[in-house]
Amino acid sequence: MDAQALPPLVPAFEITVASQGMSKGLLQSDGPQFIPRASLKWRGFQVGGQWKNVSTNSAKGEASAFFGWSGKAAGTDFGAQIAYKMLTSATGSGNRRSVEFTGNAARKIGKLGLKASAVFSPDDFGATRHSLYVEGGPSIDLPLAIKASAAIGHRWRQGAADYTSFNVGLSRPVAKILTFDARLYFTDRSELGENYERRLVASIKLSL
Repeated sequence: MDAQALPPLVPAFEITVASQGMSKGLLQSDGPQFIPRASLKWRGFQVGGQWKNVSTNSAKGEASAFFGWSGKAAGTDFGAQIAYKMLTSATGSGNRRSVEFTGNAARKIGKLGLKASAVFSPDDFGATRHSLYVEGGPSIDLPLAIKASAAIGHRWRQGAADYTSFNVGLSRPVAKILTFDARLYFTDRSELGENYERRLVASIKLSL
């Protein structure tokens, strides 16, 4: 095949700013969280990296490099990703590196959507060993380009407490490059501390 006929590499850049950082249904930063993310896409493949500030695991940041694939079959969108993650400016004695495997599927029928994902780490951060987080839920397109969505998830962990997470919120794109989101998060284990308590988080994502 002629090299000129090959699909080009497509660069992409995102930056997300949230009032507080959330990950797998738990609080991840005491204050605002900033997440710059850069990637290159070729056909259904993507490689890239990101960084975000955190206030957990005795660290100030979390950097990651990832490789992923996305495709479509039988009207359903599928995706898979492997990520190598590393805590930055960490002072604790726990594990500072982790590998994560993610799989997801999403289907849209008219204005209704359904999405499910699973994230597995054989050796998670800190004192946690293997960890599996499974989440899924529906969405619906509303007038004015607003989308309402909800999800329920459960996380099984060795070396840390299991919990069930919930979230419900609204999102809206603006001018194709901005997305606003407001979401309520809570878990069934609020007695375990602030990270598990109910909170409302607002975020904005710029995509270029």
